[in-house]
Amino acid sequence: MPSDAPDDSSKAESERAAGREGEADAYGALGLVISGVLVWGGVGFLVAERLDNRLFVMLGLLLGMGAGLYLVWFRYGRQRDQ
Repeated sequence: MPSDAPDDSSKAESERAAGREGEADAYGALGLVISGVLVWGGVGFLVAERLDNRLFVMLGLLLGMGAGLYLVWFRYGRQRDQ
């Protein structure tokens, strides 16, 4: 039975590595969405201040959310070629 021990430990290690990779992907996706909202919301805020119209803040936030979700789909949602 000693030959099974390395196999089990390598399998457990690969499962832990896959779990860490999934966790990193989740934080990466969250970072993309938050950064999109912050960047485009900031652009919308600057345009709104310049034009004295608060509508651009909402448009910037919506554009940032949409862009962030698109980037999440583009990076993590498509089928990966293996």
